[in-house]
Amino acid sequence: MRRFLFFMVILIGFLPPAAATGQDRVRAEGMASIADHRVDIARDRAIDSAQRNAVERVVGVMVSGSTEVENFQVKMDRILSESKGFITSYKIVKEERNGDVYEVTIDAVVEAGRLKDRLEAVQLIMARKSKPRLMILFSEQAQKDAIAEAAMARYFMSQGFKLVDAGGARKNRDVQVLHDSADRQQMTSIAQRYGAEVLILGRVEVASKSFKMGDVEVQSSEVAVSGKVVNGDTGEILASDSKSRKGEFKPVTEGAALELAKQMKEEILERWSSELTSTVTVKLLVSGLHSYNDLSRFKEILSTQIRGLKELQQRSYARGQVELDLEVKGNTQNVADDLSAITLNQRKISILEMTQNRIKASLSSGKTMKD
Repeated sequence: MRRFLFFMVILIGFLPPAAATGQDRVRAEGMASIADHRVDIARDRAIDSAQRNAVERVVGVMVSGSTEVENFQVKMDRILSESKGFITSYKIVKEERNGDVYEVTIDAVVEAGRLKDRLEAVQLIMARKSKPRLMILFSEQAQKDAIAEAAMARYFMSQGFKLVDAGGARKNRDVQVLHDSADRQQMTSIAQRYGAEVLILGRVEVASKSFKMGDVEVQSSEVAVSGKVVNGDTGEILASDSKSRKGEFKPVTEGAALELAKQMKEEILERWSSELTSTVTVKLLVSGLHSYNDLSRFKEILSTQIRGLKELQQRSYARGQVELDLEVKGNTQNVADDLSAITLNQRKISILEMTQNRIKASLSSGKTMKD
């Protein structure tokens, strides 16, 4: 019996890494049309297509064989958005231009299942989101808030999150009203001032009572810890939840805060994972436009020169400055790279500020367009 067990251990130890960890190595092809001579955009789209094809090969078995062809893509989109398949790494083994089409072949490692539940996946998702910084702010500065905040901070740091010290922010009077405010501009202003891409606004409510058990007086508390997660660049609420427990004050406060932190992490990663497989909103502020014709031409250029741009919404325009929301498949860094290469009437774009979901830029002075 011992020899048999020893033999089994040897076999398991020599399993290929992909088999041991539930990963699949897949070779897949992708292609995309080249428009306006932008080979770089076509290349990115071809890689996206190849990655999608790799994932579909691995998780395609999740879709019934009797599924109609027209419903397959809808179900695959749902699978991808829920992270049922996730590419942990890939290598380009072949790429070439064939006329007006760019073709790519990749070897990809795909993990079936909810990869985000493991720490390696958490780190990968955060790396692809440019490692956003998190700041935890509770509504008061009492002992109950300090206990809950410390428990949350320990958990998020253990999961690889980068935390911003909230000590300076607590002294700001504006911060005190954030918990009851729905003003997005105020929330983004605070986040940007202290360098946080994500805010967690928490609140602790305690109801205590005492009773006697014989000659001993016993105190019991009911603690409710609530919080909301805010995108520091856009002011959007990413998650909102609360947890409560009963018992001795300190342990139940820590327990409720830890349970809430775990729930929030899941909701944050679910959101980020969905954005990585679909689109993300990048707020773009550009100044230096000399005319409305400049603005119209600039938006036309964006539609062809920004990789992964799916939709563009103009939010405001005043005194040469425009505010746009870009729905892109990719990340803010890619958008900034493409912006810096754009020329409007021989005028270059300078990137002034950039955060996880926000870019501030300016057109250099030079030749202008007449209305």
